[in-house]
Amino acid sequence: MKLIITSIFLISTAFAQNDLTVILGLNQSNYPYNDDDWVDNTDIDYITGFNLAVEKPFGSLIFGAGFNQRGVKLSTELDGYGYSVDVEAEEKTNYLTLHSIYPISLQSGLSAFGGFQLGKGIGGEMSMKMSGGGASDDESEDIDSDEIAIDYGVLLGIEYMINEQIGARGAYFKGLSDVSEEAVDDENFKSNTISISLTYKL
Repeated sequence: MKLIITSIFLISTAFAQNDLTVILGLNQSNYPYNDDDWVDNTDIDYITGFNLAVEKPFGSLIFGAGFNQRGVKLSTELDGYGYSVDVEAEEKTNYLTLHSIYPISLQSGLSAFGGFQLGKGIGGEMSMKMSGGGASDDESEDIDSDEIAIDYGVLLGIEYMINEQIGARGAYFKGLSDVSEEAVDDENFKSNTISISLTYKL
């Protein structure tokens, strides 16, 4: 909660207080992996996180600053010592993000947009649960910001204005950079995020 409050303060001071739009919603994200042999034995699922941003138009473009949570859920089964072990892992990373989008009006109240988003990791958490052979173990550790690579990618979406102030937005972020600073060629992975948000024009 303290991290979110700090992020709100940083975002609110990044813009002047005129023509602002506040965005608040949920992310569903995962990390598609390039190592096909590894993926065959592992289920990769989406994880839920939050997104928060403030936007301001400048000419034909809209610029925004925000807070995004991205990550992944993994589950697999390991065999050995005469029994199997179920492994479940979750990784959630916090980012401060900047984005620029170009809106295209489709009809009254409905618009599409495309653009670019850049993210700086500010920490996160990884947890793992193992169970099997009559025993279980839970572990968790913090992810340091210096372990997180700069995240950048394409941002696409659609927005519908319910009235003059309130709208609903769906967006898709396709990461183009490796999430980890220590990724190697056959193990690198990138962000993949679907967002559903409410928008409010101040």
